[in-house]
Amino acid sequence: MATETYTLRIQGLEFASYRETVLHFSGVGVNSNDTLAAGESLIAAFQASAESLWLATLPQTYYLMQYEARRTTPKPSAVAHTEYNPFSKYGSRGANGVCQQTCPVLFLVPTMGTKSGGKIFWPTISLGDIVNSSPISAWRTAVTAWLNAVKAGITNAGITWTLAIWSRKTQSTANVSIGQFSPLIGFQSNRRKPTGAV
Repeated sequence: MATETYTLRIQGLEFASYRETVLHFSGVGVNSNDTLAAGESLIAAFQASAESLWLATLPQTYYLMQYEARRTTPKPSAVAHTEYNPFSKYGSRGANGVCQQTCPVLFLVPTMGTKSGGKIFWPTISLGDIVNSSPISAWRTAVTAWLNAVKAGITNAGITWTLAIWSRKTQSTANVSIGQFSPLIGFQSNRRKPTGAV
């Protein structure tokens, strides 16, 4: 059994606007010869231990469409895929979400000795969770609860998955030490719907 890095794509809609969040996880106990089983394990672990916490950070106008998981490196890898029935999984923060492609950012600070950090562009944020363009403490608390769960490790089928920072430049994975919130919400231009997306 090996320790490998996998990419998890969380795809959803905010009103009719496509949102995709890309996360990386380090998996301990992965069978390197069965990337499909490992991807399915990551999705199942996230669904069981982190999905409700994830949706608790998102407004009622966001709905979760599907997950995709695959090995980040080495390639190639099978792609595990899970879809939901349309409009069956909604965010639970209450008010409508902010549109116009604006979102908060969570910076992932790596452990000591690592050169590059990471960041997560949140899919959207509820209008009720912003004061003067800054996320309120209740929203930050909800995000911290999710972050603590995925940092501590989520498990399925004998594999423990922990949120990680993947560096394309160094082709390496680092552990997440803490998360730092951006003081303001901002524009994320690469949220545009990709060609061929549903």
